[in-house]
Amino acid sequence: MHKIYITGIAGFIGFHIAEKLAMEGYEVAGLDNFNDYYDPQLKRDRALLLEAKFDIHICENDIETVDWESLEDYDAVVHLAAHAGVRHSLENPQMYIDTNITGTQRLIHACEELEIPVVYASSSTADSDHLNPYAWSKYVNEKQFESSKLLAAGLRFYTVYGEYGRPDMALGLFAEAMAQGKPIDVYNDGDMQRDFTYVGDLVDGIHLVLENLLLTPAINHHEIYNLGTGKSNELMDYIECLENELGRVAQKNMLPMHPADVKSTQADITKIQGLGYSPTTTIQEGIKHYIDWFKEYHKGMYF
Repeated sequence: MHKIYITGIAGFIGFHIAEKLAMEGYEVAGLDNFNDYYDPQLKRDRALLLEAKFDIHICENDIETVDWESLEDYDAVVHLAAHAGVRHSLENPQMYIDTNITGTQRLIHACEELEIPVVYASSSTADSDHLNPYAWSKYVNEKQFESSKLLAAGLRFYTVYGEYGRPDMALGLFAEAMAQGKPIDVYNDGDMQRDFTYVGDLVDGIHLVLENLLLTPAINHHEIYNLGTGKSNELMDYIECLENELGRVAQKNMLPMHPADVKSTQADITKIQGLGYSPTTTIQEGIKHYIDWFKEYHKGMYF
């Protein structure tokens, strides 16, 4: 049985990959600082569920200060801890340098000393000409791992959504506003396309990359994989699916393009398909899963 340590374990993706790995028989533990970038109660709820269901130990600490000596007991690290949010990074870039870059370098140094492989979160924005502080920090992360001595794999996530999702992401913002009868902000007058990736498909991809790292002799010490669906969906179709599941028509506040946004994203998933990755969840199915959870989680508040 492999032992896996997950940084950012109480985050959206951290929670889901911890659950996936525990169900696959891995021994899992992790770290989270439970910061208040969005409501920490959601993170606490995720952590409580992991602890109750799988007896997963979660350490409350920061990657900038934690003592990494305990990592010697683990076979691999899944590194997801980071300050998220493209738009927020424009307001507080130093925070993204301290955590995403300096904190990651501390982890790399510890893993080099212990010779522990790492699967880490990058971002689709790391490969963009439209760099902002968040995207730049992810670009730097890729270079940090590339220049290290570690066996590592970076995962460029595309627009991830699903149950227990971040409330600051489009789906969370839209659902909460619509549940309260408030308007939603729709940028570029709705003329935007995204490779919307359901979290269940995403964690299948992370699991495949982790197993490949642990079980297959490495050709290169550092690999980058795009993790999306390989398809792009219209933002307005995404909103329509949400309207159908909530049974409410959104009041749309049409706005110009936000300076931190790009118009369209679509992952080239050819490389990770070589490991057996095959995302199957449509946006209709994924949004239904999300709204089923959203209604249960907010029972008594909006429903």
